[in-house]
Amino acid sequence: MHFIHTFIAKRNHSLISSITLNILSKLPLLVASAGIFYFSSLPQPPFVLTSFQWQDKVLHLAAYFAYGITIALAIHVHQSISSKKKMTLIGFIGFLYALSDEFHQSFVPGRTSELGDIIADWIGVISAIMLYRLIIKRIA
Repeated sequence: MHFIHTFIAKRNHSLISSITLNILSKLPLLVASAGIFYFSSLPQPPFVLTSFQWQDKVLHLAAYFAYGITIALAIHVHQSISSKKKMTLIGFIGFLYALSDEFHQSFVPGRTSELGDIIADWIGVISAIMLYRLIIKRIA
């Protein structure tokens, strides 16, 4: 994202470039949201193995870590929002999506809604926020 932002800065922040950056920054979030929704809609996700007891929670954590990163990409381009507010938004959006995902799963035959999944999702989002914070500090 920094490369894209630098490239656009050199082009005098034209209106078209700003709009393009804003739209492009949201695409990974839309794709990730659709992917999570799709896999939550399946009675049995195709990639779940039974290799260890907590695999489901690790998969939730990893998925929501990636989801948190896509939220950060979508929000980062908004220069008028402070870093602290951006991190709060990442957490809020990630947590709301995790809640809605588990609610959605409660209606899918063969699936259940679990508090443990929401906790794993939340840990993934918090991990993404911590990485985002580290990157922001290094850039500044």
